[in-house]
Amino acid sequence: MRLHSLPDLTRKQLKPANGSNPRLARILVFAAGLTLMISGAVPLAKRILADTKPNVQLNVTNAAPREVEENTEQSVLRDYTAAWKGLSAALANNSLAPLNENFTGFALDKLTQRVKDQKQNGLTTRIIDHGHKVEAVFYSPDGSAIELKDTASLETQVLDGGSILHSDQAQVQYYAVLTGAEDRWKVRVLESSK
Repeated sequence: MRLHSLPDLTRKQLKPANGSNPRLARILVFAAGLTLMISGAVPLAKRILADTKPNVQLNVTNAAPREVEENTEQSVLRDYTAAWKGLSAALANNSLAPLNENFTGFALDKLTQRVKDQKQNGLTTRIIDHGHKVEAVFYSPDGSAIELKDTASLETQVLDGGSILHSDQAQVQYYAVLTGAEDRWKVRVLESSK
């Protein structure tokens, strides 16, 4: 290899004494760095994909005293799903913003206090959501509120930093009341039966 712009002294200094190839060494270092970067990205990608929205199946056929309209059914499904995703994000990051977007009233007060308590204690909670089977049991005559019975399959992990302090997997029965607010349904009550 000929270096035209460098003086002879520099060319001699660049030439390896033991006959090794510096270009090959750079390629090997680059390949090792790339491998290390990919090995760190795979677990991150798995975690990001795990944070997708929960699977919620909504049945409105037994709602009373009023029948649930198709548009309302789709809105309730969308907003209840978003509420669970927001709850999971709030507990994982000790952030109140996802709660404020999806909850109101008693549910918001209760969950806000939970986030504040776990933040004060240096803890976070990871919810691994395995799905919800939801049944509408009451839809108010004026269409302003809907009560849901939810059978949720959840795995809950309480963490201190990266260490899991407690892990639990269970099917939990929830009763939720959603009310119309602004341009969406918000969860006003979310109570487990245990």
